[in-house]
Parts: sequence; structure tokens; C-alpha cells
Amino acid sequence: MRTACPSVFSVRVLSGLCRTVALGAALLAPARSMAQGPAQQTGNGEIRIAFAGDSMADGIWGGLVRATSNDTCLKGHFTLGRFGENGTGLTRADKFNWAEETKKIIASFSPALVIVSFGLNDRQGVVEPDRVTRVELGGAEWPRRYSSHITSVLAEASVGKAGLLWVGLPVLRDKVSQTDAQEKNRLYLENVQNFNSPKVRFVEPWRLAPEGDDVFKPFGPGPSGETVALRSTDGIHFTSAGYDSVAAYLLPRIIAHLEGQQVTTPHPCPK
Repeated sequence: MRTACPSVFSVRVLSGLCRTVALGAALLAPARSMAQGPAQQTGNGEIRIAFAGDSMADGIWGGLVRATSNDTCLKGHFTLGRFGENGTGLTRADKFNWAEETKKIIASFSPALVIVSFGLNDRQGVVEPDRVTRVELGGAEWPRRYSSHITSVLAEASVGKAGLLWVGLPVLRDKVSQTDAQEKNRLYLENVQNFNSPKVRFVEPWRLAPEGDDVFKPFGPGPSGETVALRSTDGIHFTSAGYDSVAAYLLPRIIAHLEGQQVTTPHPCPK
């Protein structure tokens, strides 16, 4: 759990835990006020992207902070909002309701794009906000209940001009966890397709194997081609180098989606 506001990088980073304080401070200048409405691109070319979800979303945020900070053309043009909450998911809306949280993010941060990753903490029964309605994991009703929370996040994130990229879960080392992740990716894709909006898209997760079934391997080629540790020892998360590889994979997809929503980006650099 984060306990203090992070530093503000040159790419202009805003931590989710600090947003209550930061929104009233100079990090969000008047030109970026809530009055502008959702998904506004400011006159100085700033593009706001919110990262929401669990610890995987937080790692993706970190990788993209580094990627955009190191890109000559993108540096200084993005504000990356850190709204991930470790240990949360879509199954326990009684403890942390991501649909309601997404609504707050849209209202306060006004992102042009929301990037989400869920599922690491969702191998459990669904408990609704009323704490009375419960559906056990493995029951026939579970996929429908879980899908209703996916759809709620999609609806809240796509208010106004905001778009959404739902990043699928990568291959996991544990076989039971991997089977669960594959099923969740199927539900994410299915619900995004059923939502039927050009503003929302499911993004296949980064993979080490270029073809066939992906296989969990702790080491692999880094962004520069050298062999590095890509995955954490927990068999779930990535190392910093691994998240850099994920960011390199996601960045062109983010740019393409923004451009498709008429958000101009300074990428690639003109020759």
C-alpha cells in the first residue's frame, strides 16, 4: 500500500491515493480543471491517462511512466494518473466498488483514456455492495454476476469522450491460476465486445511466445534484446524490466486508440 504522494515526474504523474490533496494543488492547474468535462485534451497538448485496477495495473503504470518519460516526442505531453489499488478487484464491491471509483476518476481527473487491469484478486465469490447478495465461485451464476461488474466499469469509464483499454491477464506460473486467468480474459473480451462501443477495447496481454500457447518463463529478452529477468519470483507480476517490455508493447496500441478517438499525439517523432 502506498503511504505517501509520489514524486511528480517530468511526464507529470498523479498518484491515486494523493488525489484528494493534489486536485486542490498546483498539479492540476486551472487549465485542467474539472469544469472542462471528461476527456479534454488541453491546449498545450497534454493528454491525461488514468490507470485503474489492481497491482498489475500499478505495474503497467510504472512501465509507461518510464516509457513516456524516455520518448523524445512524448515526454511532457502525458499526465499519467495512478489510481490502482493493490488487493482489489471486481468480486468484492462490498469492500471496494470499482464502478463507483471509476466514476470518481472520470469526474475528478477527466482522462482521455482509462487503462484497466483486473483479475489477480478475483478468484473468489462475488459479494455485492449490499453485503447480502453473494455468489459462490464456480457456481452457474458467477460468470453473469462478474460480467455485470465488468460492464459497470465499462459504462462509467466511457462517459463523455473518455475511452478505455482493458488489458488482459498475462500467462501465470501456477496452472490453476493460469486457467482462471484465461477464463477471465474470455469474460473481459466477451463483455467488451457486447458493450459494442468504439471507445472501449480489449487488449490481448503481452506475451513472451510469439506464436502458439504462451509459456511462463522468468527470463527473456528485454526491450534492448538482452536476456533479463522479466517476471517476479511470485509467478504473477513482472520485474521493472518486464513492465518496460509490457509498456513497449502497449504504447503503440495506446497511441493508435487515442488517435482513433481524435486525440492527437506527438508520435512518432517526425523525421
